[in-house]
This record gives sequence, C-alpha cells and structure tokens, in this order.
Amino acid sequence: MQQINLYLPEFQPNREPLRSVHMLWGVGVFVVLLIATSYFSAQGNRARTAEIAQRQLQLEQIKIQLAQLEQQRPTSNLAELDAQSLQLAQELSRREQIYQVIANKNLGNNTGFSTHLQALGRQSLDTLSLQAFSLLAGGNYVEFAGKASAVDQIPLYVQRLRSESVFSQSAFGVLNAEPQQDELGVFDFSLAKQLEGKKQEESKTAVQMLMELNAAAKDKSASVAGQN
Repeated sequence: MQQINLYLPEFQPNREPLRSVHMLWGVGVFVVLLIATSYFSAQGNRARTAEIAQRQLQLEQIKIQLAQLEQQRPTSNLAELDAQSLQLAQELSRREQIYQVIANKNLGNNTGFSTHLQALGRQSLDTLSLQAFSLLAGGNYVEFAGKASAVDQIPLYVQRLRSESVFSQSAFGVLNAEPQQDELGVFDFSLAKQLEGKKQEESKTAVQMLMELNAAAKDKSASVAGQN
C-alpha cells in the first residue's frame, strides 16, 4: 500500500504571482489583438473613403447634367405655347366645320357665287376685314363676321354691297359688335342670326360657327385669366 503525503511542497498549490513569461505572453496577445483591430478598422475606413469619393463623383456628374438641361430648356413661355396651341386647335376646328358646311349643304344657287364674291371684293374697305361669310338662299340672305376699326364702317360696307346688283335684294343678319379686349380700337362684329339654344350643328352657318368659336375662346381666356 502506497501513501502520499499531501503536505510535501511539490503537492501544495502554487501561490506565486504571475511570472514574467506569463506577463510577456499576455502583452504579446494584447499587441496582436491591437494590431488586428487596427488593420480591420483601417480597411473599413479605406472602403468608406472610396465610397464617399464615388458618391462625390456621381454628384458632380448630376450637377453637370442639370446644368446642361438648364441650358437646353426652351426659353419660350409655356403659357404662351399653350395659348398658341389652343388658338391653332380652334382655327383647325373652324376650318373643318366650314368645310363640312360647304361639302354637305345645298347652297341653292346653280349659277354659282362668283358675282357675289367679286362684289364682296370690289366693295372692300381698308378699315374692315372679313373672317367668314355665308351666302344662303342663293345669295338672298347674307351673313358675315370679321374685324373693323370703327363700328360705323360696318353699315357703310353693307350700304356699298347693296349698290351691287347681286346684293340689292339681299337681306343681312343682325349686327352685333363689341371691342376687342386684347387690341384697342378694333371691334369684333357679326351680321348673323342669333343662335337659339342648342341649335343642330348641321343647320349652323359658317358665320354662326365662327361666333361660337370666338365666344368659346373668350370664355377660355377669361377662365385662364381667372386662374392666374
């Protein structure tokens, strides 16, 4: 039987403080961890610096594109372009309606209207311009619309037309004139039957269609001015 004396020095717990070699190992591990942390931190900083440089480059490119778009932007006023577009659309609609009237209507005159047209041109006035006219009932009923520098020029023009044999027995529509809002000293006028309610489109004359278009344009302009 073997006996062990636990009181011998080799079997007693080691109560000596850390020895130098242990402290050296601890310092070495700390230095390695510090170097690794610094390395990965530097890697992250380099990646973020590269990303910031790339974003800065993209920002500069966007600024250049914005400057180019500013230079290419049309100088015309959009409101003016809209007004021109509306005016052209109305003019196109008016011409299409006039064409429809001419194409579909029985004008009631087998000999033509050349003498009427010649008389209209022969009696023209510098102070009055026609935008549309209608010769109905074979030229015995006349409507026209246009612009004049003075209201008294309209009956003068009618009087001159009556001096022509082709218009001597003709009847004319009801005179209506009002000053233009956009141009001083100019009057819009018409000699036509007054539209009653929702008259059928087919029965309207070219002058009546022009009157409707002008009224719609005025309402549209007033609406736009009210919005502005």
